[in-house]
Amino acid sequence: MRILGIETSCDETAIAVIDASGQRARLRVRALSNVVASQVKLHAKYGGVVPHLAKREHQKNLVPVLLTALLEAKLIPHPEEAKRPKDLRDPSLSLRMTRVEEILEREPDLFARMIPMMLQLKPLKIDAIAVTVGPGLAPALWVGVNFARALSYVWQRPIIAVNHMAGHFYSALLQPAQRNPKSARPRPSSGEAGETRNPKQIKNSNTQNPRRFWFGISNLGFAPNLEFRVSDLRFPALALLVSGGHTELVLMKAHGKFQILGETLDDAAGEAFDKVAKMLGLGFPGGPPISRLAERGNPQAINFPRPMLHSKDFNFSFSGLKTAVLYYLRDRVGSTTRSQQQGRVRQADVAASFEQAVTDVLVAKTVRAAKQYRVKTVMIGGGVAANKKLRAELGEALARQRSYIRYLIPDVRLTGDNALMIALAGWFNRGKKQLWRNLVADANLRLDTKTPH
Repeated sequence: MRILGIETSCDETAIAVIDASGQRARLRVRALSNVVASQVKLHAKYGGVVPHLAKREHQKNLVPVLLTALLEAKLIPHPEEAKRPKDLRDPSLSLRMTRVEEILEREPDLFARMIPMMLQLKPLKIDAIAVTVGPGLAPALWVGVNFARALSYVWQRPIIAVNHMAGHFYSALLQPAQRNPKSARPRPSSGEAGETRNPKQIKNSNTQNPRRFWFGISNLGFAPNLEFRVSDLRFPALALLVSGGHTELVLMKAHGKFQILGETLDDAAGEAFDKVAKMLGLGFPGGPPISRLAERGNPQAINFPRPMLHSKDFNFSFSGLKTAVLYYLRDRVGSTTRSQQQGRVRQADVAASFEQAVTDVLVAKTVRAAKQYRVKTVMIGGGVAANKKLRAELGEALARQRSYIRYLIPDVRLTGDNALMIALAGWFNRGKKQLWRNLVADANLRLDTKTPH
């Protein structure tokens, strides 16, 4: 089954094409393409993602990202080899364009960019379109949803609605079946905390390369046509989602059956990373620079609080921890005048101690939930899932348990927002295909609702 995935929930415009074969127990996925256009530089100067700017950039990026993804998947010819555009006077074409304009009423810039594509592209060899419908930023989500609706109408292909959180979980199942020696080292780029995120926008000076001729687009370091093994998910499974906007512990009883055990009551883990990074003058996004700085610090230097560590539930709260860092810096750093070198050492201790406090809470609650619900699999997802300390200490804590628990972690390049995970989640949700007319975005979509995941 060939699925085209679309992801626009926040500040990454991503499209991927996968070819999935086999049954669930022996599923293999070939990523024909996996393309991302990042907005990190745009939002960095504001210290966070600005929704209306994200929507504007998605409108600009969706068509070139789609064409790049289709080109890398070898589903369309190079533009220089494309056939002559269709005659605009064709009545059937005029009718289709009118309908697409109605679908994209909220996105006039996107419609304008779709016109040349509609004149050249024939219905493609794909079976379905998977798209993120929530949660996320409402303006950003609607751009992707309406784009998927337009493609579904033009190509006459069904749509699969995907919950963004479920996509992050399924990314942990993907294990590259072969090494890609030409893969570029990933670079940090988004607003969620962790060791590294999606690559920043890159410029390719070789505009003649048929696989990469649009600026600001990357493939996350994956070569096209890369094959993945899909780990068999043993239930019940426990998923820890840690990102810029969410911190959740989710029990999976089967594919598509989610029970939220705990969630953040205020600041998510990634949000706390961003705010502490701002206090330390490290810029946005905060996760990667804090992790790098923490490597030079002492995680035991400062005894920051571990909020809700011993609570009887599985909820999280990182606002108090963030405030504790603020008070520490105000009382001990702001009133002193030391050398720049000493200041860096002190900041490294702050970063390391803060990172350790977050990790302690996440690991303790995850291990406790795993024991209480007797899970067979534990997996993590989201931007903070790229964090080295979290990945390592959670694995060590689970290994100390008597019962055997499978521990699945995503490739670090897939911890950020990407469309490969959306396409894979679409495959697992392929029984819930729907018409383009009925698709809507929900910025507050939860995993435990009856809305398709």
